[in-house]
Amino acid sequence: MVILSKFAENLSTLMQEQNVNAPALAKILHTHRTSITRYLCGQRLPNYNGFVRMLTHFNVSADLLLGRIDYCDTKEFQPIQPFGKIFQKVLKETNTSQYRLQKDLHFSSSTTHVWLTNKSLPSIEHLDQLADYLDLSVDYLLGRIS
Repeated sequence: MVILSKFAENLSTLMQEQNVNAPALAKILHTHRTSITRYLCGQRLPNYNGFVRMLTHFNVSADLLLGRIDYCDTKEFQPIQPFGKIFQKVLKETNTSQYRLQKDLHFSSSTTHVWLTNKSLPSIEHLDQLADYLDLSVDYLLGRIS
């Protein structure tokens, strides 16, 4: 999966630039060192909250970290907004119905419902899919940019 390898590469670069090793990053992000190792080996992605902690720690664009873009000069991001609130706004702005999104992306109605009601958060893979489908940045979906 391309997103895994790009994420691993970009995370490694950020860690080198900030001179932080896997055990130190694990402590900062409140996770296990083995999780950081799996991210760096391209075996998995963090969950939503772990991803947000990374973005905050490194003060980097979500799209840059995921390899969706190669450069971002923005260094000031808005605080992460509740996903359901942003998701509702984005569906309205893009004139996209939940039904169409569910059919086109093969998401269940219960999946989108729990996102819209803030009962669950999307995976990083789902954020990437949504951003592609809606032609938006992941940072926009997180409410970090207007």
